[in-house]
Amino acid sequence: MSAVLDWILEKHEGPEPRVVTADVQALLRNVIRPGDDEGGESVALIAEKASISTRTVYRVLQGSTKTISLDLGDRLCIAADSHLAACRLVWPDGRVTPYL
Repeated sequence: MSAVLDWILEKHEGPEPRVVTADVQALLRNVIRPGDDEGGESVALIAEKASISTRTVYRVLQGSTKTISLDLGDRLCIAADSHLAACRLVWPDGRVTPYL
């Protein structure tokens, strides 16, 4: 549930950065291919691996916000057999940097 709330609120609380949504989308699209007969199954598999709802996966794929929480981004990267190092981070002061 907190991932859904994070998605709606999109704000920085504390020192943790947020993850650029477009970077996570690119990783997910390597696994979830629109138009494939198995597209829905891929979303369900990613959601299960990330311990989030399929609805949250679809929201990230739609890209309604520029950033997502660090926790959600990390879960989705791992579920897509990738790593947060493939994503840019946005810090509370507005700086955008690569993870490494």
